[in-house]
Amino acid sequence: MLKVLKVRIYPNKEQQITLAQNFGCCRFVWNYYLNKTNTQYEQTGKGLSYCDMAKDLTQLKKVKEYAWLKEASSSALQQSLKNLEAAFKNFFEDRARFPKFKSKHGKKSLRYPASCSLKDKGVKLPKLGIIKAVIPKNIDGKIKSVTVTNTSTGKYYASILFETKDVPTNKGGKISGIDLGLTKLVTVFDGENCYKVDPIKTTKRYAKILGRRQRSLSRKKRGSNNRRKQVKRVAKYHEKITNKRQDFLHKLSRKLVDENQVIVVKNLCVKGLADTKFAKSVLDTGFGILVNFLNYKLDREGGKLVEIDRFFPSTRLCNCCKFKNDSLTLENCEWDCLECGTHHDRDENAAKKCDSFSQNREIGGRLAVSSNQ
Repeated sequence: MLKVLKVRIYPNKEQQITLAQNFGCCRFVWNYYLNKTNTQYEQTGKGLSYCDMAKDLTQLKKVKEYAWLKEASSSALQQSLKNLEAAFKNFFEDRARFPKFKSKHGKKSLRYPASCSLKDKGVKLPKLGIIKAVIPKNIDGKIKSVTVTNTSTGKYYASILFETKDVPTNKGGKISGIDLGLTKLVTVFDGENCYKVDPIKTTKRYAKILGRRQRSLSRKKRGSNNRRKQVKRVAKYHEKITNKRQDFLHKLSRKLVDENQVIVVKNLCVKGLADTKFAKSVLDTGFGILVNFLNYKLDREGGKLVEIDRFFPSTRLCNCCKFKNDSLTLENCEWDCLECGTHHDRDENAAKKCDSFSQNREIGGRLAVSSNQ
């Protein structure tokens, strides 16, 4: 089993300079061969493979004009070419957009695929030596790679990919259905009890402060030191918003995983919801992030995440008699069933329908279930 541990690292001045050179070399290699592949494709109708780019890179280092590429780790440059090939593959298989040229501004990252280890409370990397790091736990396993990231706020992180033994788990717990929403982030029904969790709305909380910082940034002269300082101040608030949202979603997903063996959730189209008038609220709640957290945490512990087809009318169907209320609108938070007369809370009814579906009481129709395990 492969696991990732992200830790904060503290490079000294010399290591920061070396990392900046490595970031620049990897960025140049990406942009150079992206441009070369595009040019060759326009001329011949065929692009460059990883082997072609790797051979050409070896010759490029021998050119006096590009001799500075030798200062960077060769494995990191080769990994940049592999990432470019993977980006083209994802594009042609309709999994991602066409690869873009990288900018020297903003977030920077590079990956060391070999010769990495943990020594003396730090991370040892090629041509960098030991970088001081805060490692919260022991890593029992072989380190496969280390990805170093430099954020817009000037912080450095190392994502350590390591291999561990598969530990068989017999996870126990309940089967719960959850409904995702904007007013209530999750409504959970475990077959007996139902409870709701409110979203923290981090973007809305810091919108006024962030707006003042961004207006101040717009008044700064381009290229000035004051503008660079203000860019960093704005980036710090964006980072704070992201960290608070992820911390909340990690704690919520951990609570749900600890209590349940199987979690049933609707497969929402977040990209489509982001094109509506509720775009800001949808992106602030982090539906997709929460589902991803539930998926990998359940998978690690022997649980299962079941996703119901997004077109399944869980909100409109009565969980008692299965009557479908087609007149239900977004303004109706509560409604009464026209057949059995049961009074429903909109979100609780949707969570109960997901739970009843997980118990195999609903079969057929448009209930396409995909299991992520």
